[in-house]
Amino acid sequence: MIADAIETAEAAAVNSIASEIEFGVPSKEIRNYIDTNEIDFAILGTHGKTDFSRYMMGGVSVKIVRTSPVPVMWVREPDSSGG
Repeated sequence: MIADAIETAEAAAVNSIASEIEFGVPSKEIRNYIDTNEIDFAILGTHGKTDFSRYMMGGVSVKIVRTSPVPVMWVREPDSSGG
């Protein structure tokens, strides 16, 4: 999945592409990466779960949006049914 995203970015001639794998609490590791690498805009994939309990408990992307010092955009994978 990460390799596919990198390939897509390279095909679109994105200027700077980096990938890194870290271990730990995902939201904390992503926030640390944003801070450490002077990221100015974050794009996060989301599964788009919409039930109220998931929203209140907060997934990784929700935690990033709440704590990020930079703008964050959520991107949902297209529906596989084509709809």
